[in-house]
Amino acid sequence: MLTLPDVPTLGLCSVLASLAFLGVFVFLWVGRRDESHLLHWAASSLIYAVALLAFASVAGPSLVIGLLYGALSASTLAVLTGVRRFDGLPPFRPWLLLPILVSCLGYLLPALAFGVDSPASRIGGTVGSIVTMLVVGLSLALGRAPQPSRGRRIAGAALLVYVPSFLVAIAAEAVGGSSVNMAALVPLLADQVLLAVLNLGLIAMPGERAQAALRDAALRDPLTGAWNRAGLRALEAPRLRPGTAVIVLDIDHFKDLNDRHGHALGDRVLTALAGCIRGIAPEPDAFLARLGGDEFVMIVPDRSPAEACWLADEIRLATQRVPDLPAWTISLGIARVEPGEADFAAAIERADRSLYRAKAEGRDRAAA
Repeated sequence: MLTLPDVPTLGLCSVLASLAFLGVFVFLWVGRRDESHLLHWAASSLIYAVALLAFASVAGPSLVIGLLYGALSASTLAVLTGVRRFDGLPPFRPWLLLPILVSCLGYLLPALAFGVDSPASRIGGTVGSIVTMLVVGLSLALGRAPQPSRGRRIAGAALLVYVPSFLVAIAAEAVGGSSVNMAALVPLLADQVLLAVLNLGLIAMPGERAQAALRDAALRDPLTGAWNRAGLRALEAPRLRPGTAVIVLDIDHFKDLNDRHGHALGDRVLTALAGCIRGIAPEPDAFLARLGGDEFVMIVPDRSPAEACWLADEIRLATQRVPDLPAWTISLGIARVEPGEADFAAAIERADRSLYRAKAEGRDRAAA
């Protein structure tokens, strides 16, 4: 029959697990010195391990124990500061001190009124831990992120799952009748699973970002930053609906431009064209892909034919205002996705025919 482990044994297991993850984060940081978020997560593991060891050895005044409850909250908040650093945001905000203050006072006030080791003081400290877990867990699981991340959501979910264990601990302390510190026992039991889930979720985040960057690089044109043909195929489904405007454009006499001024200047013109398009119709409102050479296609949803023509003309005029380049112009062809079309191929073909009509009519214009 299974027996319930005691608090010191569970605490030791959590300390060893935290030190192991501390070593992992430090080892990863040694090889990636620019990824300072790893140091925040290492600090989280270190603070947690030190706080647990201090709880096991300190039976001192209420102020010291209150500070240790604050340290537990700080270890959890270091997870959030690391994630903020990972996202390129300032890691610290003054409001992050509030959960630490709630944890300290949550223990100290009942301890002063009812005693250092009273159920009321342990419940108060546990309430502070609940507040911290909710703040950090909800921020990770539901907060806005630069890109979707399963690791982030897993880490956030792990923190939120701690909350029921704290509530069980509070209920057990309120009922009383046990010589065991239930405010420590129940969360430490949860620790044996959730601590690993939390840290593995954090470890997965850099790998997810690297994988997304590789995928993005494979689907984008390295010169202009526009999507390539593979990107167009991979990402067309959510944009494919009847009425979506398709604008095909290229640079007039681009070969002559390259021959007269060199390919380096031709590359600058291509980059300038992509920049003009993004300035007029940035993502995600518009989708820009380079089909090859100097030919681009824009996918613009939710625009009337008149709006698509206006947009095309604005881009044409914007290219004429680019400084430090020889004079150059573009021609554009406009079409729309028709009901029943399974991809953009037919609409691009129609827009391409419009483009050739614009060139036949004298270039430096749009045709629909």
